[in-house]
Amino acid sequence: MRQSPNPSKTLSIQQVEQMIRDTETPEHSISQQIVEKLESKSVPPQKPVFTRRVGVIAAALVVFCVFLTPVMAQTIERLSLLDYLNPFVEEMKMNPNEKVDTLYATGLDGSKYFHTGMIRFDDIEDQEFKSQLQRVWNEIFPQGEEINDVIMYEYDTNTFHIEARNENRSIEFDQGKWYYAQQTIGEEQVPDAAKDAADQAFHKVGDFKESERSVSQMILRPDQNPVYKFVYHTHKGSILIDVQKNTNQITRVLAFPLSDQLNKLDDKNKYHDLVDKTKAIELDKIHEEAVKQAKVWMNLDLADYTVSKLESRFDTLTFTKEGSPDVTALFTSKGTIYSIKIELKQLSEKGTD
Repeated sequence: MRQSPNPSKTLSIQQVEQMIRDTETPEHSISQQIVEKLESKSVPPQKPVFTRRVGVIAAALVVFCVFLTPVMAQTIERLSLLDYLNPFVEEMKMNPNEKVDTLYATGLDGSKYFHTGMIRFDDIEDQEFKSQLQRVWNEIFPQGEEINDVIMYEYDTNTFHIEARNENRSIEFDQGKWYYAQQTIGEEQVPDAAKDAADQAFHKVGDFKESERSVSQMILRPDQNPVYKFVYHTHKGSILIDVQKNTNQITRVLAFPLSDQLNKLDDKNKYHDLVDKTKAIELDKIHEEAVKQAKVWMNLDLADYTVSKLESRFDTLTFTKEGSPDVTALFTSKGTIYSIKIELKQLSEKGTD
């Protein structure tokens, strides 16, 4: 890789955090996870505009996804980019290329470290890494669409998240293995049974007379049925509902109108007051409410699950049961539930459906 004549971009960690806060991020993205740790705020998932210079963090941390057949999923699971990924990113860290958007962050102690890199696929000079990535892409997308961009994010020392994408499709790797994919779709591609299941769940959330439904994404994980992601736009805010293909199981309900909408508060005193009230809610009370809502919204029986409050967030319950994926529920300062989600990623990790 050629040495860039320009100094690499350097931001303080506070600037990095603010850029993430100012960006709407989809579910499961690395940036959303950072937002949750910083402020425990939820941000509606939307497909961002991908820019090359301004807002590199926002674009580079976004997680997209892709439709794969089960055969494709099994094929990609056998392929690992790890042996090719680490040397490639190490070269990017040490010798930034003029064609690479490389961002470094500065910690509170003044130390400078690699944060994110983005490069067009055609500009990659490491042919071994490029050929392996192309091989995986072709296994997943035999339609012939090309890779446009490759994004890398270092979330731990020498531990990298990678994304290969174009305007319509993308695949994501963690430690060199595929784990999450997405394809943009039209509503006409979604079965009526899935639409009916989503509509029924939406009407159970509340009486939102003015609403508009849309679905533009289908997500797939290893060894699982694809999941359709519905968005109901109401005059009070968006309601997100995920429906699994074939089973028509509701796997997530996220109702922003029912939340405290902390991300919209400018009054710091009011924000902290709501946080304190949420923290003070007793586990037994909110447990009972979550079990009831899960049954109503998703026909999900959590009665025999073990429940606990998540330590890293003040408004989250985690339900666990041996042999089943975890379920998380978010609650408000009033002791009401506004989100319930089945952690489907755990099913992929176990290789079960």
